[in-house]
Amino acid sequence: MNTGAEDAGQGERTPGRLTALLIDASTRAIGAADGRVGGVYLRSPAPGLLRLAVLAGLPGPLFRPWWRLHADSPFPAADAYRLGVRVVLPNAAETMRRYPQFAAGLPFPFGSLYVPVAGASRTYGVLTVLRPSAPHAADVLEGVDRVAGLAQDLGAALERLDAGRDAPPVTWEGEPLCVRPPASGRCPGRAGSFGWEPDT
Repeated sequence: MNTGAEDAGQGERTPGRLTALLIDASTRAIGAADGRVGGVYLRSPAPGLLRLAVLAGLPGPLFRPWWRLHADSPFPAADAYRLGVRVVLPNAAETMRRYPQFAAGLPFPFGSLYVPVAGASRTYGVLTVLRPSAPHAADVLEGVDRVAGLAQDLGAALERLDAGRDAPPVTWEGEPLCVRPPASGRCPGRAGSFGWEPDT
């Protein structure tokens, strides 16, 4: 099922249902990994191409160079999809060491996680989170496990959407949906302030 499909009357197999699943997974992944940005890449109808379907927490144009990725490209989301493995990049130094081409185009340093979204029979895409840097991968493993659980749940839900034999498979062919991240629940603190009037 692609986002341009007209699936009216098919209940759960509607573009709105797919969109809701992707937004929910992205925003929940942000909280699960203490992240700032979350997203989901899905397969494109074009073979070997991944498309960013949902981006939560960043303006879409800022991430435009990574809206489309070839599955065999030297980028962490492509490796997670193609190899079916988690890719954990705790900081900018590790990102530069493992993915220099990716790191060279980044506007700011951060850590990131990439977890494949798979059902029993196929891999649908990658759930990704950008988070503050951490000194070591061990510092983020608990968050990686939580994101992996969300990716597993999303994969099962996408497989249920894909179950209809007469419908096209779950894919994404448009621009990403950009949504605001969930509220953190933390109120900004204020230690103190003063005003200075140079005329007095």
